[in-house]
Amino acid sequence: MSSAEDLTRWLTSRTAQQLTVLLERRQLPYAGVPGLAEPAKLAAFLLGNPSVRLALTTLNLAELQVLSAVAVLAERRFGPAPAAAVSAPAGFAGRRIGAAAVPALDPASRPVPRAELLDLLGDRAAPLLAGLAERALLLPPHGDLLTVPAALHQQPPYRSLDFTPDAPPLPAVLLPAHAAGAAQAAVTEAAARVELLLRVTAAQPPVLRRAGGPGVRVVRQLAKAAGLTGPHATLWLDLAANAGLLAPSPAPLRLLPTTRYDDWLAAPPAERLAPLLAAWAVTPAVFSTADAVLSTPNDPTAVPLRQALLHALAQLPPGHGLPPLADVLAAAAWHRPLGAAPDPAAVAATLAEAELLGVLAHGAPTPVGRAVRELLDAGAAHCFPAVPAVDQLSSTLAQLMPSQVGTARFQADLTAVVTGPPTAELARLLDCTADRESDGHATVWRFTPAAVRRALDTGLDAAELLRRLRAAGELPQPLEYLIEDTARTHGRVTVAEVGCVLRSDDEALVLELTHARALSALGLRRIAPTVLTSAADPATTLAALRQAGYAPAPETTATAVTVERAPAPADRPPVVCAAALALALLSAG
Repeated sequence: MSSAEDLTRWLTSRTAQQLTVLLERRQLPYAGVPGLAEPAKLAAFLLGNPSVRLALTTLNLAELQVLSAVAVLAERRFGPAPAAAVSAPAGFAGRRIGAAAVPALDPASRPVPRAELLDLLGDRAAPLLAGLAERALLLPPHGDLLTVPAALHQQPPYRSLDFTPDAPPLPAVLLPAHAAGAAQAAVTEAAARVELLLRVTAAQPPVLRRAGGPGVRVVRQLAKAAGLTGPHATLWLDLAANAGLLAPSPAPLRLLPTTRYDDWLAAPPAERLAPLLAAWAVTPAVFSTADAVLSTPNDPTAVPLRQALLHALAQLPPGHGLPPLADVLAAAAWHRPLGAAPDPAAVAATLAEAELLGVLAHGAPTPVGRAVRELLDAGAAHCFPAVPAVDQLSSTLAQLMPSQVGTARFQADLTAVVTGPPTAELARLLDCTADRESDGHATVWRFTPAAVRRALDTGLDAAELLRRLRAAGELPQPLEYLIEDTARTHGRVTVAEVGCVLRSDDEALVLELTHARALSALGLRRIAPTVLTSAADPATTLAALRQAGYAPAPETTATAVTVERAPAPADRPPVVCAAALALALLSAG
């Protein structure tokens, strides 16, 4: 029986969970190849050289040495493998996978005794065989004979029969007890600061240079308003843009919040931070080394570097961290030996970014870091430029962050203090009624007559406003007096909504228009000898006047205030998740 037939039968014997793991580890939901829900086509694809070569880039040194040893032993037993019928792409890297190359040989014709491999490498290779079989890199039947895909026979990664089962050890420092809360402090601070930065950016959209990105002075102003350093503000702006929350407007060239921003702002802190962390994980750029803000991400080594670093640091014992950079580099090279040699500056910048985002704490991966690593292991980088699903990451952040606070402490100096992250409902109420003075672990709002009038302008009366505020905490008398006094003077001058204004120096013509039957649908009202108001918008009013035989001219002095939003980036076509593809495979089988 051929390897393709054996693999097809093996695929149909797997459970849904086993197939899901296989599909994620081989990054198949993102392959862009049709027909993979059929076991025979999936088997042919898994055996193809492009799919195998892409899978090899995700293996550590020990796993590559095991597969290479099988290929080298097969060459000793059966001679050199014939060349591939279709040439494979140069190198091992590749974001998208095209049609599968046809292997030049059937791997089933070149088996190697399992005992011979274990005699050569030792018993520590046995657990690796099981893991490689789960990823279909060691082919069925999984008995006393071992076979590997054709690409490994034609070009094994290593010719030597060395075996390095363990990554280089990481010397680490025992961290103090208070270091355990560093991750929680980092993500809590990050969520508060990025919210404040994007609020400032949305309120005063920065001008962008023609060369791209805001100027250095603009970034410094935004950073100062949000209580951030310039480099940290730059990182958050880049992440927000890659997460689809900010986008440039065509003219005038400014950085505007997108239509996604409002929903993002109303979400809990964990759900606000999760897409930004996911964007950091999958964007091909080391942001701290980029030349400018909002530059085009095109560094193919950035995402593999993050993944390798997270895998390397995962071997630190609990309660330890701060390994030397040189040792981290050596361990990362063991976890991703086929990747390009990392630049030490890029490594240091990546580690610093991870600390700021709460992915690492004192050099050790946090629960957030483990969730990010699992996201990358499942091939989420292929979602870029879209943001991958972040359910697991949001859940991890929600468990790590402090609970949201639904009450405030109202003080006699007309301030309200919320110690902790406020709920979205409380934040909306206080933002509507008062002005934010400070953010961070405690958020302070100040009540002023202008801010209270702003709340009354939304349609609330004093009684309803007081009721909502009392539900959030006990109100001091000065605040109640402020709201009641402001409400007494509110509405003495009324402003009626009109569609547009008509003006003419000819008073007789103005009077004629008010009595014209053909214009009765416009609801014209004479508010001055030479001024009329219309209930219809300018375009409708102009059309009605022209149809009635008049020759109006539009006046371009509109003063309407609008909140600008840039269109959100178009989503890529939805990716079929691994679990759904696994169920389709079982149904087809």
